[in-house]
Amino acid sequence: VCLEYSRNIQLGGSGEVPIGHTAAALLLKKVKARLGLEQCKFGLTGAAPIRVDTLSYFGSLNLHINEGYGMSESGGAITLSTDKCHEWGSCGFEVPGVEVKAFVVDPSDINKKTECPRSPTLDDVGERYQGELCFRGRSIMMGYMACPDMGNSHLKDVEKKNSETIDKDGWLHSGDMGMITVAGMVKITGRYKELIIGEGGENIAPVPIEDAVKGHCDGLAEVMMLGDKRKYNVALVTLKAVGANGEVPGTDQLDAAAARLNPAVQTISAAMSDKIWIDAITAAITKANGNGKVCINNAFKIQKFTILPTNFSEESGELTPTKKLKRKLVETKYSSLIDKMYAAD
Repeated sequence: VCLEYSRNIQLGGSGEVPIGHTAAALLLKKVKARLGLEQCKFGLTGAAPIRVDTLSYFGSLNLHINEGYGMSESGGAITLSTDKCHEWGSCGFEVPGVEVKAFVVDPSDINKKTECPRSPTLDDVGERYQGELCFRGRSIMMGYMACPDMGNSHLKDVEKKNSETIDKDGWLHSGDMGMITVAGMVKITGRYKELIIGEGGENIAPVPIEDAVKGHCDGLAEVMMLGDKRKYNVALVTLKAVGANGEVPGTDQLDAAAARLNPAVQTISAAMSDKIWIDAITAAITKANGNGKVCINNAFKIQKFTILPTNFSEESGELTPTKKLKRKLVETKYSSLIDKMYAAD
């Protein structure tokens, strides 16, 4: 009931309060108390992306978490969601005093840019809607500060960095790839340095495709798509495990959600060669590949995958302290498995 209500109160939702919500909310007060959140009035997350299924889980407990987005160079938050205006999958709308736009930027000159059209919905992540998220306003930094005592070489380096970060019109270039809907909600789709360049020169943002795959198979922890300058894309897949929390990789034991997929298989090592697991992941990838909003053409599709024996974590080096995936490191670490997928042709 609370999950239904959480969906209804999102931007574009019906706003209806389902029958039984009041009683469920009262009951869930005990859950909040056990979690130490009985006095929590406003939930906010930032610094790293949060999965929609995580927001959905907390919504089912009548705990509403909103997203914010910003960076040190922007003086803090530049977008924010609120209880009255939010949509799962978006980091919110621009805060007062700040302009946020998505531009297609000339790689050789940040001053040459074209504003992207706004997307009809958050789910419509077509390439023409996506560009570099840029900010402008009084809270944006004037530039990086140099230290004259460090010499002319240092000064020139800082000047170069500033010219690559803030253009002549005052727009701070974030390096984040994203889009803005007609309703004004901002969505981050990846980092420009994470883009996969297809064999035909396509700019492929992996995150929307990875999220689509995870959305079709509850047992998946992470999906990392690869294919830069290759003839097709492949994916490294990790499964949800007991003890895995981003800081540590956890155990070989599948967690309750993952174990439900095939009760006869209780470990990652067994799932790696299990037909039911392989078929389920294949089906999830097939559904994601068939979603024309994230896979515009064949160059965007995942053709092969392999299940990794352990989860990504900060301890094992694949994740940053804010739980961002170190894609290049993962690609190097598992290069033999990746090469094996391509060599199987």
